[in-house]
Amino acid sequence: TEELTHAQLLVDRIIQLGGTPLLTPEDWMKMTNCGYDAPVDHYVEVVLEQNIKGEQCAIKTYSALLDITRNVDPVTYDIIVRILTDEVEHEEDLMALKEDLELMLARRK
Repeated sequence: TEELTHAQLLVDRIIQLGGTPLLTPEDWMKMTNCGYDAPVDHYVEVVLEQNIKGEQCAIKTYSALLDITRNVDPVTYDIIVRILTDEVEHEEDLMALKEDLELMLARRK
């Protein structure tokens, strides 16, 4: 999936820069900017909303990384641009699904 591709791009870049990537979900949770809420309510609209919030947080985080890497690290900057483009597309897709669901539910009334 795209998310795994994003993770691999970031892992590869961290290694290229001499860093040690975080490889376990436990480590990711300790360092995340966005957190992760496991769905408690499995209703489609609730799950969509959680996913939209996750994408919005990712967009905010990657936008901040663009500001940090701009004119300093062009390789990382280009990687982040690629990932951010995908995240914006994901958010748009999820928003469209949510709107479609809302229309379907409204028509049933």
